[in-house]
Amino acid sequence: MHREVTVFGSANADLRVLVDAPPLRGEVKVAHDLEMGPGGKGLNQAVAAARMGARTTFVGAVGNDDHGAMLLRCLAESGVEACVDEVEGRATGAALIAVDDDGDITVIELPGANATLDVLSDRADHVVSHTGVLLLQLESPVMGSAQAASLAREEGGTVVLNAGPRGASAAGMLHLVDVLVADEEEAAALAGMEDASPEELAAALAAKVPAVIVFGGLRGSVLADADGVRALPRYVAHALDASAVTDTFCGALAAGLARRMTVEEAARRAVAAAALAVQRPGSADSIPTADDVDDFLALQQTG
Repeated sequence: MHREVTVFGSANADLRVLVDAPPLRGEVKVAHDLEMGPGGKGLNQAVAAARMGARTTFVGAVGNDDHGAMLLRCLAESGVEACVDEVEGRATGAALIAVDDDGDITVIELPGANATLDVLSDRADHVVSHTGVLLLQLESPVMGSAQAASLAREEGGTVVLNAGPRGASAAGMLHLVDVLVADEEEAAALAGMEDASPEELAAALAAKVPAVIVFGGLRGSVLADADGVRALPRYVAHALDASAVTDTFCGALAAGLARRMTVEEAARRAVAAAALAVQRPGSADSIPTADDVDDFLALQQTG
């Protein structure tokens, strides 16, 4: 099967607590609730691409434990083909997430089995070389992501890189990237620019990558490419949980590109998907379907 989208990257068990405000150094913070669910930037992005209707494969690693079984079950239920190594002697990756009243998050990440993704396995090599769009992020080792990008490029695939959560580490692989998605802080680190606007950052990075999106969530995002710099749509939404907002955007963007949309067309639809995700609790659980996005966009046109 020719895969429309392949996501190479992290999968985590998310342990989430709800707090009034972000914890400060040395502070004991009382939480309201404790929830566990599937997450990790790579897994979230794969689920998002699949829910947008793209034939999607996820390449990653989990431990041989209950958390790994939960993540594999999530992929299966979301219609994602799993090319996932179950690593003996390693725990499944985990993230400890505090969600405050504004929907913002504070995260402590435990890489676990994700740390083994510094080299592609033979099975992963085959999957990556037979995909239309390869979607990467930096919650797993950069070395493995760069190897995957190089292979996909050689075989004519489109490479989309989300520079989160370690933007500066992507500098050495930008020449392998077709579309870059970064938040303002990550873009500033990659561009080596301080106190620059999102528009200035996007324009500077577009000299290195064919298309750049500086993603600002509900604050607004900008796209820069050969046609110049322009703003993407903004939507008014109640921010409940930002855990998977960027991941939803990236997965929806990749799905659109796989369906032959232009970067701008795909990004406009992806912004709507992200606006829905921020209004829902959880990571993978918050990601909307293509029908959800269609209904949301139809409502915006009539509102």
